[in-house]
Amino acid sequence: MKLTGRVTWVTNVSQYMGPACVEEFAKEGAILVLHERTEARAQPAVDVGRAYGRQTLVLTGDLTVPSEANRVVRAIVDRFGQLDVLVNNSSHAPVGGPVDELSDEMWRSMAAALFDEPFYCLRAAVRVMKRQGRGKIVNFTSAVALSGLPNYAAYSAARAATNGLTRAVGREVARHGIQVNAIAQNFVENPTYFGTEITGSPEKLARVVKNVPAGRLARSEESARLAVYLASEDADFFCGQVIPFAGGWV
Repeated sequence: MKLTGRVTWVTNVSQYMGPACVEEFAKEGAILVLHERTEARAQPAVDVGRAYGRQTLVLTGDLTVPSEANRVVRAIVDRFGQLDVLVNNSSHAPVGGPVDELSDEMWRSMAAALFDEPFYCLRAAVRVMKRQGRGKIVNFTSAVALSGLPNYAAYSAARAATNGLTRAVGREVARHGIQVNAIAQNFVENPTYFGTEITGSPEKLARVVKNVPAGRLARSEESARLAVYLASEDADFFCGQVIPFAGGWV
């Protein structure tokens, strides 16, 4: 197993790539720190971790508040003495429309969830990882940010900001033994963006898939396995990379 005993903090475990990452990291032997807004939302991830016999720690709160990330990291270090991996799994319900109709509230909501939150978590994790002289951070972002998507200005911009953060911090902390990378994905099955309302409807699925050169949606575990690789010692020479994972769409 690639991650035996590695203390791994996964954010928003019920959303986006959370369920798939919890399962794939559990398979590889990771100790799981599971964060969600409520314990009820975290419970399915807890059940998965326990089914694989993994140690789990559940923490709840709002990661768009700067102090929450600091509290989480303190709790992790108090419990396990280290933090080896952060999986920044931020998402926001898709909201589209012309840029001139974009409200201040939606702009801030998107930025808070997709940029502020991963920044706060990354910053808190780096402080510990620098002292350790090692660490892995995997940011889930979006391939939309690599090209821009009309009528999704706030989403595209917030994801692009996290891609930029990945590149800058990845180069900055590489000398400390910390690797920061991002998976910029699209057309991957997940409960937030490509859930059963699409995969369960042949008509909707056909309309989506026609835009994908690979001719299909990726299974969630395919992207989660890439995250496992980036979190493992096999990927020690990847620093500040934003890796497209979109079936040839970008």
